[in-house]
Amino acid sequence: RDSVASRGLGDVYKRQVVENFVMRFLTVLLMFMLAGCAATKPSIYAKSHNDIAYEEVLQNFESYEQQTVRWGGMIAHVANYENFSELTIVQFPLTRYGVPISTEKSAGRFIVRSESFLDPMIYSPEKLATFIGTVNSLQLQKVDQKMLSLPLITLEESHVWPQKDPESSRPYNPKHDAPFLGYGYYGTGSYSP
Repeated sequence: RDSVASRGLGDVYKRQVVENFVMRFLTVLLMFMLAGCAATKPSIYAKSHNDIAYEEVLQNFESYEQQTVRWGGMIAHVANYENFSELTIVQFPLTRYGVPISTEKSAGRFIVRSESFLDPMIYSPEKLATFIGTVNSLQLQKVDQKMLSLPLITLEESHVWPQKDPESSRPYNPKHDAPFLGYGYYGTGSYSP
């Protein structure tokens, strides 16, 4: 009930309309704010619409400096120093779920630097890993007799993927990354490996 003497149903109805409009507006505003917060932090496990490719950074390093990237590949070398650790990674393209495809062609190498200790047993050579980091600088590194200029990223997040069963002779098939698509026993529309 109104605390004021009744002014008629028209005033009550108008107030309800205004309150409903304000509540709807605040709900929509809250949804946009939450969507904006969710879109700012990239995920290792999901492809973002604004992923920056390794090749783009190599071609125009200055325009991507301090940008966040999601890259992955095979660990080539681990080095732990007094104040930081570095991984040298052979870059491979990623599946939409962030797993490096080591059967694809590599575009080169990159370096991941971390302020914390990176255990060589976890980050051992030949393991596949995916990283989220900030593009920091270009660093010269000698590979065999060749000097390479490699992009260096500062580590924010990483994931080392479990190694495949060594007894499995089947090659990686990216079609199997998409569950519940197609038809057939494997759900891919074919019985290929």
